[in-house]
Amino acid sequence: MRGSLAFDVLSEGDIARLHEATETLLESTGFRVTHPVLRERARAGGAKVEDAAERVRIPRELLRELLAQAPESFSIAWQNGREMVCGAGEPYCVAIVTDPWIVDYARQEPRRPVLSDLRNHTVIAQKLECVAAASRMDFPVADIEGPHSSLRALEEHLLHFGKHYYVFVASWESFGQWLDIGQILADGRDLRGSRLMTVAVAVISPLTLAGMNGDLLLQACEFDFPVLPTICPMAGSTAPYSLAGTLLEGNAENVFMAALAQIVKPGQPFLYSFGPSVTDLRTGHDLYYTLDKVLWKAAGVQLAKSYGLPCSAECGGTLTHRYDPQCGAEGILFMAAARASGANVLSGIGSCHNANGMSAEMMVIHEAWLRASEHLMRGIPMDEPDLALERLMAAGPGAHFLTDELTLSRMGGDEFFQHELFDFGGGYNESSAMLERAHAKVGELTEACESPLPEHVQENLRRHFHGEYKKLGV
Repeated sequence: MRGSLAFDVLSEGDIARLHEATETLLESTGFRVTHPVLRERARAGGAKVEDAAERVRIPRELLRELLAQAPESFSIAWQNGREMVCGAGEPYCVAIVTDPWIVDYARQEPRRPVLSDLRNHTVIAQKLECVAAASRMDFPVADIEGPHSSLRALEEHLLHFGKHYYVFVASWESFGQWLDIGQILADGRDLRGSRLMTVAVAVISPLTLAGMNGDLLLQACEFDFPVLPTICPMAGSTAPYSLAGTLLEGNAENVFMAALAQIVKPGQPFLYSFGPSVTDLRTGHDLYYTLDKVLWKAAGVQLAKSYGLPCSAECGGTLTHRYDPQCGAEGILFMAAARASGANVLSGIGSCHNANGMSAEMMVIHEAWLRASEHLMRGIPMDEPDLALERLMAAGPGAHFLTDELTLSRMGGDEFFQHELFDFGGGYNESSAMLERAHAKVGELTEACESPLPEHVQENLRRHFHGEYKKLGV
């Protein structure tokens, strides 16, 4: 079909078989849920619960009813009140602004993040048009010592970002702080129903929802924040050592979480998300960005759509921290596959180094790869005047088209792919490499670091963090 590069890795029969296997797994084996309140809510909602084993099983008919309650689309909001729809229209991107490792441009080697990384990456995420949301790992910065290091990094991020917030927390206390911050960012609006945040709720593979993440699910539903399950089965260690077996496990974990969210609150926004990896059985390493991810992400999107659920697909990533041919090959392939999959959210702008690292340069390179992928998806328009049959007939053999009306009318347009990060020298002149161009672009984007937030919101954030630092004795 013109305008689409999508490839389906699952047939209709495959999807039906996965549906049946998922229903059998959740009906017969079920999920371990260590949260007693959630078990009681599940029991009241019609699930079969064994408290001694902390086991929740969902009969298949009930499962189908619950999934039918999940919305096919939902809105998210920015700090300024702008709304975007997830599940309808064009996809949007989610950027990351920090990781345990930052790939340093000058050294071309990973190093620990510093405060300026948080600021620069956040500014880039704010300025890239394709990015609608960002996530920040709850991680300290190397140039600030003490218990407030991660807190200081969060303050720097918030002061330079005004889009939608993906909340990934490492503790219940951290989430409580996000609720306090949310009240400030809501700026007089009711945080409940504001859709300012999407809350990540982690599943422990295989088939386990534990402790704090049960609390996060309840709170996300109470505040009407969309739920993003972090589901990362590892083939060979926490998932069966097969592409299909890991896919089944990830689908079952997604479907269970979607159903449980509907038990807690019918109509709760839920984003199907699937981040599988492969265990290298020779070394024990977790390989997050192998080429198998292309198959998994396409299959995951197909499954999400078969249930009528909005879905996310990782669009970035490479196994290596090096900017080399492997990085380019994996990166553009992952981006093209994610964009062509039909996912509603493209996540991971900036990610590389086996999902343990990122860089400012990779953030803008991913944007370039996204534009290239979108150009390929356009296909080749075949209607007039594109076909140009009459122009060819009028010109005849031996003619040229340098001054043709079609050429003149489109020479400044987007008929053919152009992007500032790509080298279009064609070997006829000296030109800089993509990485050098990306570094220059990073400089342009981060030259001005003005906050997108109103001044009184900035001041309220500073006061909040000042109070938190005092609690820590800083």
